[in-house]
Amino acid sequence: MNVDPMYQYSLKFFCMIYERALDRAEGKVDKNERNKRKDFFIKKFTSLLYKNVCRSLFEKDKLLFSFLMCMKIMEEQGTLDTSEARFLMTGATSVDMPRPNPSGANGWLSDKAWISILEMSRAIPAFTGLDKDFEKYITDWERVYNSPKPQSLKEIWPGQWQDLTMFRRLLLLRILRPDKIVPAIVKLVKKDKELGKKYTSPPPFDLTKSFSDSTNKTPVIFVLSPGADPMTEL
Repeated sequence: MNVDPMYQYSLKFFCMIYERALDRAEGKVDKNERNKRKDFFIKKFTSLLYKNVCRSLFEKDKLLFSFLMCMKIMEEQGTLDTSEARFLMTGATSVDMPRPNPSGANGWLSDKAWISILEMSRAIPAFTGLDKDFEKYITDWERVYNSPKPQSLKEIWPGQWQDLTMFRRLLLLRILRPDKIVPAIVKLVKKDKELGKKYTSPPPFDLTKSFSDSTNKTPVIFVLSPGADPMTEL
């Protein structure tokens, strides 16, 4: 994955957001209510960080930033398994297929997908036994594969796999329906108790707010697409 070289944020930028969130926590919550003040500060800082960074991201990268924030929160809470995150990013590395494809040589399930299922069953504890259940419920998995909305929690997945967390569903969708990864990530971010729906709807660019955050030492830089003209707003 290549990161755009424009996406560089200084420690001073981070500290500025931190101090702003701290100032707002001071005024909104009684200093004696320590836990409430801490919770308010965390939510305010997260919101300010998201809004300020989104302001300088290309539209196509804003959901990715929300997803990275979501994974970081899960990591801090101890609910993110590093092996699962690694598999989501890189996929299977094995090329061996010790057992034949249960859908047949020319079936709906590709050999590459079946190899990924075999590797995931072997390498990730939460998916132990998935390969055997896949062979057992092959018809039900075909229904999931052909579903218009396999990422929906209303979609019944075979056996014990109905109870997978949304993040773990992402891993299976990566194998079976990679075209549904983005809608599934949107659903994951919306369901996160620390984030929510507003982190899937980036705020529109506001020149007034951008100007209020700038100083004589922090200029506002416009990266314009062909034909764009900000002179009216200026």
